Amino acid sequence: MNHYKNKRYWILMPPFLLTALGLFFILPEDKRGYSYVVVISFWVIYYVWNYYNLKKREEADDSSKKRTH
Repeated sequence: MNHYKNKRYWILMPPFLLTALGLFFILPEDKRGYSYVVVISFWVIYYVWNYYNLKKREEADDSSKKRTH
């Protein structure tokens, strides 16, 4: 089951999920839409973190290739 391999997702998901659900039930009805901001920010942070790690890994691979040549 490769679904559970992405550690970044599982690190970020529980606090964001609890925050979104808490806001959904605590905020008044006319302000409940703000809980979706938490969901959107979760995905933004998740993809930025993945992008940063991918770039960092590519830079490390490039620097190791330069050392061997």
